[in-house]
Amino acid sequence: MKHKCVIFDLDGTIYFGNQLAHQANAVIERAREISNYMFFVTNNSAKTREFIWHKLVNMGIDVRKEELITSSYAIAKYLKENHFNEIYCVGTDSLKKEIELLNINIHSRHPQAVVVGYNPDFKLSDLDELSNIDLSNYKLIVANKERNYPKENGYIVPGAGPIVAATEYLLDRKADVIIGKPNVEMLRIMVANLNMQPAEICVIGDSYNSDIKMALDYGAKGYLITNEKRQDCPCITKLADLLEIWK
Repeated sequence: MKHKCVIFDLDGTIYFGNQLAHQANAVIERAREISNYMFFVTNNSAKTREFIWHKLVNMGIDVRKEELITSSYAIAKYLKENHFNEIYCVGTDSLKKEIELLNINIHSRHPQAVVVGYNPDFKLSDLDELSNIDLSNYKLIVANKERNYPKENGYIVPGAGPIVAATEYLLDRKADVIIGKPNVEMLRIMVANLNMQPAEICVIGDSYNSDIKMALDYGAKGYLITNEKRQDCPCITKLADLLEIWK
């Protein structure tokens, strides 16, 4: 089996918190053999791309930094490409750093956009300033709306979705732009300028509503890691099953 591009989700697919998935490196090695390009993608906006890259390398994963796309990096790219130079950011220092690297003001009192990302230490007081700055003309841009995500030993923790919901309720409006999965914006950034058709792309992930929906909406293929059965995409019970499929 040959794919032009293979894209792996990270949380719940390649690793669980700080625990590497069984035979992850063997699957990645095989994927490199059957594809021309490979990417690793995460909706995690709490860390910089640099941080996630170092985490992967320290876990023994063969990855180049340019193969990694995080929602924090995607947000920064989107803001720059769409000329958002004045924003107000609700998120971690890492998200703010990623945006500031592109010379965007993240503390504007008259923002063109309010950006919301995941923060494991979020508290309601993080939204105080949103009630006290000029929000007469702005876009609400969020990393993603994931309800939760998996950590080690099957433990589930809240994701960015509850933070976005609190912000939307406070501002009395829905998000204008969702950058992360399942939005195809993340996929578009990955394959830009690579001259490939959607059907030549294969996405592997553990979330139908995030990873697989992104793939299907773009016209790509997808493998869902699950114990369920679905009619619209092939399902596998664990990442290592791909070694048999990709013989």
